[in-house]
Amino acid sequence: MKNEKRPRIVCPKCHNYVKSENYSNHMLKVHEVKVKKKSILGNKTLIMTFVLIAIIGVTLNYNSMFKDTSTNPEPQESTSINPTPQENTPSNPTPLSSVKPREINRPLSSVSTIARWYTYDSNGIDVKYFLVKGSDGQIHLGTDACYDCYEYNLGYRQDGDEMVCNKCSQTFPINGIGIDNLEREGCWPSYIPLRINGDSIIIRMSDLDAKRSMFK
Repeated sequence: MKNEKRPRIVCPKCHNYVKSENYSNHMLKVHEVKVKKKSILGNKTLIMTFVLIAIIGVTLNYNSMFKDTSTNPEPQESTSINPTPQENTPSNPTPLSSVKPREINRPLSSVSTIARWYTYDSNGIDVKYFLVKGSDGQIHLGTDACYDCYEYNLGYRQDGDEMVCNKCSQTFPINGIGIDNLEREGCWPSYIPLRINGDSIIIRMSDLDAKRSMFK
């Protein structure tokens, strides 16, 4: 069998290659320097350590360069297209674009001195209300029911500048609806607040929902 090739060490004195097992003898006979065997192993270990550090450094640098080019693609132009509304689930909440509006908008131009009736679906209950312009030039909103006669579900009719209860025939001036009936019950068209925003009349759905009990 061929002898296994032994590692060689460079002599720091004469710079010749010396077999590791002969290094201590070489230093003693040639240079008269005593060298412990541990130092040989220490030098060998030190060299291996430097080699490993160099290999690790090169590997980390390569991985860093590859990561920079693969995880940072070129920026793309953003778009303003709204996402398609999806089903509302715990893991997929309802997008803002598909949330049901909580206000009703009526054109201001659609209201005149002739009362006009509307119906709002409050979870299966038809809540009825009317809008009319009074002789004072203001818009008046009232529930088509009152606290005294609502159970008959007969509502109101208009007679000139007044609204008339179809059950008890009591009359109420249109100019007082939304003003005189703010905190009054009895046979008055039940109060519903409104606000004017530009050319629109805005009514909150929650205020209409509050009248559900009058139309069951």
